[in-house]
Amino acid sequence: MDSDALVCFQQTRRGAGERSYKVYRVDVDSPDRFVDRMDEYVRRTHFDGPVTAPHWFDIAGGPEMQCRLAELGENLVPFATTDVYVVTHKGVRPLLGVPMAVDIVPVLADAIRTREYRGADCDTDGEDATLAPAADASPTRVVDSEAFAAPLSGDAAPGGRTEWFHLFALRAAYRLAVGPRTGVVDTSGDHPTMRVRDGDGVLCLDLLDTGALKRINRDVLFLDYLPAEESGHSLDEALTLALRDSARLRYRYASHLWHVRHGETDRRFATVARNKAEPQYADERAATRGEFLEALAAEFGSSLTPFSGGVAGAALRWETGTRADTFSLNEEPTFTHDTAADVMAQVDPGYVPEKRKKRF
Repeated sequence: MDSDALVCFQQTRRGAGERSYKVYRVDVDSPDRFVDRMDEYVRRTHFDGPVTAPHWFDIAGGPEMQCRLAELGENLVPFATTDVYVVTHKGVRPLLGVPMAVDIVPVLADAIRTREYRGADCDTDGEDATLAPAADASPTRVVDSEAFAAPLSGDAAPGGRTEWFHLFALRAAYRLAVGPRTGVVDTSGDHPTMRVRDGDGVLCLDLLDTGALKRINRDVLFLDYLPAEESGHSLDEALTLALRDSARLRYRYASHLWHVRHGETDRRFATVARNKAEPQYADERAATRGEFLEALAAEFGSSLTPFSGGVAGAALRWETGTRADTFSLNEEPTFTHDTAADVMAQVDPGYVPEKRKKRF
């Protein structure tokens, strides 16, 4: 599915006050090519003042916002924008926005329906193709509420298509609801539909309920995947790996919550809430979200950034003693003394560590 990105241009240098960033929305088809070109722009430009967007940027309407990095996550719609690039006078940092929402299966089951068609059965000719399926075309696959019957199986089971595909489904749903939109949008039916090319086929995504999207947690962690180049991956490959790995972890815990919702409490789906004989669902959701954060920390370590938003970002800063205006964590988060859920339950979203840690 086509994507766009946010590019943040630094407005002040270190030592010149609080650093803010002008944020633009642009099309980026390849992290490798984009970062190479932006790095060349930084190398060739002498910055006497703020870092500004280069003249070859085709940006209509100016920046979308101006904010500190620590405020960026607060302004993002979860899942709608995952690619973020921060440009300073020193270089370019590519970031992946990882939504912290784990209670997503109810939204996928009740709010979104996907239908897949063969390209030959759709209007795919020319640049103005509507991608609309023929009236008598039958979808090759439908993922709707029936696909999420408990226990999860087939496409909706962990390891199935939805484990990875939920990122695209939720992104399209948010873009149908609040924009920005990509693909072909059809609002003439009972529900808004987005149609996009999917290889040789066409994918139709129907948004059935916008209310369910509003209940998804809005916290976003930022992952700096530039260090992945050190292991021999290109930026394009590193981004794909980070997307897949974070999606796999999210769906593992989302599936757990779905089973808990349906009263499945055998050993496979036992509660993760601690010290709770009969935890309420809200307790289970909070504990599961903490498990997700710990899994992300174990998977990505210090590649997670301290300016991530919400209580998840604050928990990272608490655990590592890192201020919010830097790019790298002081150490890899391990949550050895407190569970991540415990920290998230007690830390303020705007928490910034002092020179010495204090207990809660």
